Amino acid sequence: MNSPPDTDKVLDIRNLQVSFSSIAGTTRAVNGVSLNVRSGEIVGLVGESGCGKSVTIRSIVGLVPSPPALFEDGEIWLRTRRGMTETLSLYKNMKALRQIRGRDVSMIFQEPMRSVHPMMTIGQQITEGILEHEVVDPAEAYDRTVEMLDLVGLPSPPAQMNRYAHELSGGMRQRALIALALVCHPQLLLADEPTTALDVTIQAQILELIRDLRERMSMSVLLITHNMGVVANLADRISVMYLGRIMETGTVEEIFKEPAHPYTQGLLASMPSLFSQPKTHLQSLRGVVPELAMAPKGCVFADRCPHVMPICDETPPVVELRADHSAACWLYDDVEASQGPDAATAQPSHGGDSTLGDASQRVEVIPLTKTEPAADAAQKKLADSDTDQLQIENVALHYPILRGLLRRQVGTVRAVDGVDLSIRRGETLGLVGESGCGKTSVGRLVTRLVEPSAGRIRFGADGRLEEITHIPQKEMKGVRRSMGMVFQDPLSSLNARMNIRNIVGEPLMLHGMARGSAVDERVGELLEMVGLRAAHQSRFPHAFSGGQRQRIAIARALATEPSFLVADEPVSALDVSVQAQILNLLLTLQQQLNLSMLFIAHDIAVVRHVSDRIAVMYLGKIVELGNAREICVRPVHPYTEALLASIPLPMPGLATLQEMPKGDLPDPANPPTGCRFHTRCPYSQPICEQEEPRLVPFADAVDHFGACHFQDELHLQGVEEIGEIHGSAAAAGGEE
Repeated sequence: MNSPPDTDKVLDIRNLQVSFSSIAGTTRAVNGVSLNVRSGEIVGLVGESGCGKSVTIRSIVGLVPSPPALFEDGEIWLRTRRGMTETLSLYKNMKALRQIRGRDVSMIFQEPMRSVHPMMTIGQQITEGILEHEVVDPAEAYDRTVEMLDLVGLPSPPAQMNRYAHELSGGMRQRALIALALVCHPQLLLADEPTTALDVTIQAQILELIRDLRERMSMSVLLITHNMGVVANLADRISVMYLGRIMETGTVEEIFKEPAHPYTQGLLASMPSLFSQPKTHLQSLRGVVPELAMAPKGCVFADRCPHVMPICDETPPVVELRADHSAACWLYDDVEASQGPDAATAQPSHGGDSTLGDASQRVEVIPLTKTEPAADAAQKKLADSDTDQLQIENVALHYPILRGLLRRQVGTVRAVDGVDLSIRRGETLGLVGESGCGKTSVGRLVTRLVEPSAGRIRFGADGRLEEITHIPQKEMKGVRRSMGMVFQDPLSSLNARMNIRNIVGEPLMLHGMARGSAVDERVGELLEMVGLRAAHQSRFPHAFSGGQRQRIAIARALATEPSFLVADEPVSALDVSVQAQILNLLLTLQQQLNLSMLFIAHDIAVVRHVSDRIAVMYLGKIVELGNAREICVRPVHPYTEALLASIPLPMPGLATLQEMPKGDLPDPANPPTGCRFHTRCPYSQPICEQEEPRLVPFADAVDHFGACHFQDELHLQGVEEIGEIHGSAAAAGGEE
């Protein structure tokens, strides 16, 4: 065993190698990973799903069972209250590991609902951790628990002590989990995707909380995420991981301003930006993360790299580019200069003046087809075909709350409460808002998967609008031939017992459009259209990656050649690189097929990128509606400003707003009186509590509406102003 690390390090992982044995053989999930975390530092570990991030972080505290895991090599040094401890040597001493967990190092898991005991109250679980690790009486443990719940921002901490996990919202559960992790004041916090399942506003609150607690408690953080915006705003240093290896390590400024490895460049280029031109293709990494058993020899990124060279068949060295910035890539080694003209032109200088440096030039665009839609062409097409294909007027969806043995109605959930929208032929309308605001319900109302409580729905497949609000299901079947729907979770929306041929071909047979071999031929065409192989028809959904399953769901939605598509959170569960591929695919298909689309999401940056217009929804109501770019540049409703402020921008040091919306979405069964956003609005006035604002045009704008009493008086902050502020600050810093 080597000597312990320097005293300024809280964690030091050295050449960690972890393999797993299965029927298919042995695969190495972590292959020589070395990283460290210093005192008071936040280190981000980023990469796509399946790259070994969670195995690495779980190995630190002995949460990777062995067998089936085999720790072939490496050391993990952790600073504990007894001094530097090598934790891999403790894997057979569970008692010693349990003493370290929670007291010296704690972990926040990705899914808060699965990380807390459903049969114990929040207070019981947190006090149990205190009593396990410290010699205190129950009364003191109770007081410390209440204090910690208050510290993480839970309202009325004594009341929360007696609540169960299912009684808390997602953001409150995550706060409770953070309190559970930090109640014994550990020196190191391991956070595994702590904000992935949360809305952007709640995510912003949790990130701010972690940043604040780091300073208050002088702790270090190792953060796993696939969101580059999150690490840009939170981390001090970043390690980029791919297929079990560290591709690049550096300070957050180095990684974002001068990314060296093509994989890092591809991740950054794949992110939809609030500053980019809507309706344009994102630069996307080709393909997906292969299975570990299929990893290329040599450089594991070679089969997806736009700068691959013959020498990439060999494992690349780790090259020190600058102090605290290294990359494992042949582009930065003198050996590759003799490999050919392509290598010579791709080789950057070690001083950082790289031909790969500019964000817009980092990775070549890999289009899904030869057609590249442009924003101006899309706008021209929209202007040429300004006919509404869908109109919904004052539509509502109310669910009764039934309780008691006799199932009496005691209340009403107003999921959708008087919505007016229209979608023009060939247009994409983005519908954005937090979970629980009614977005998905609008999509289901439009396709008549649920019956409206009130209002009117009109749809026109061939240019003539016809009311479909209450038509019988037999007639609605014919209308649905012109409608397609892509659901949020591709795995649960695809029948696990059916192969892809039957899944995609089912709509064809249901509407009598094809039989027998004609189904096979049409399914093959659809799979090719969405970037899959026709030969994969006999496979089942579990044999595909998340991005491939979403492509299958899109192929099924397009099987009947619909003119209208509802896409309900189609990319929220995907890695950033796969997300870019799906967004590019939707843009291409829309141009080729002249689709109208209702695109539902909670991330306004994603919605802005694919939409012509955006509707912002809050607690069952539309609070703002207008051109996609105009809404982001000049928001007129405080909730829109809050959504923009909550997006973690992929630029170190660039913040949107200092003040974020407080708390969670109110209960739809008991919405606030007056303006429904007034309980979280920083501009609220007495009239906001008493009178509900109507959706009216903003100033002299023809196509921009807001539902705020003070929209003509407030000057809210938009993304271009944020960019200008950042540019001015950067210039001032340069002058200094």
